[in-house]
Amino acid sequence: MSSREDPHAVLGLEAGATREQVVRAFRALARRYHPDSPGGDHAAYIRVRSAYEALMDPRHRGGRDTDRGADRGTGGHTPPPRRGVRIPVRVRGQRPRRGSDATFTVRLDLARAVYGTAVTVALGDGRTVDVAVPAGTEHRSRLRVPGHGRPGSHGGAPGDLVVTVLVEEHPFYRRVGEDLRTTLVLSYAEAVLGARVAITSLDGREITVPVAPGTAPGATIRLPGQGVPSRTRADGAGALVLDVTVDVPAGGLTPGQRAALEHLGGTLPRPGREPRR
Repeated sequence: MSSREDPHAVLGLEAGATREQVVRAFRALARRYHPDSPGGDHAAYIRVRSAYEALMDPRHRGGRDTDRGADRGTGGHTPPPRRGVRIPVRVRGQRPRRGSDATFTVRLDLARAVYGTAVTVALGDGRTVDVAVPAGTEHRSRLRVPGHGRPGSHGGAPGDLVVTVLVEEHPFYRRVGEDLRTTLVLSYAEAVLGARVAITSLDGREITVPVAPGTAPGATIRLPGQGVPSRTRADGAGALVLDVTVDVPAGGLTPGQRAALEHLGGTLPRPGREPRR
């Protein structure tokens, strides 16, 4: 408190306040500003204490300590606290407070999310945490790692690390529930005659797909157990679903190919679907 400040105003009192009013006002403000209190303010506490000591000094009070707040056991006068002595203020015990969660976002390609992986997360305080991403993790899944968040206060437990997983799109495969879907492009001959077609799976394996004779565009071929590992069945997985399309040459036929197709077309029955005639 500066020498020009009115100690009554610092404590929120009117001039001529009684000793009892001074003590009550000081205790209320001291609890609020005490450095050990939540939101305490050391500078404000010193200012309040200085105002209290000034008002309790008999030289400032002009002998008014015989009012209602005086201590009768000392003949109507209570010795003021010595300047520089800390006034004891009872502060309520602090409850342990849990730390807040730390959040982090990682981006994974579709294969790592489908088959599982591990990522290393670098936290702001220099720590690193290895986070296991289980097989079958979906886009925008949240993984919680207990005890790796921000520290608690007053003995409270630390928060958790919450990792949000963003799954990037794949150029050929897409996920639908526990199934993986892609497009299987067949030649005209493969679709008509049937074939065994080799494709590369999402995890880089070669898979042989049996194509039945007469497979039409728009048909689907399901390969059970070749999809997303199930998170509810320990030994199960979804299917790999192939959407069939037939490649039609765009004007690139040789004369011999054209003649062969015309001959073949003349031997095949015409489609009987309306409205074609």
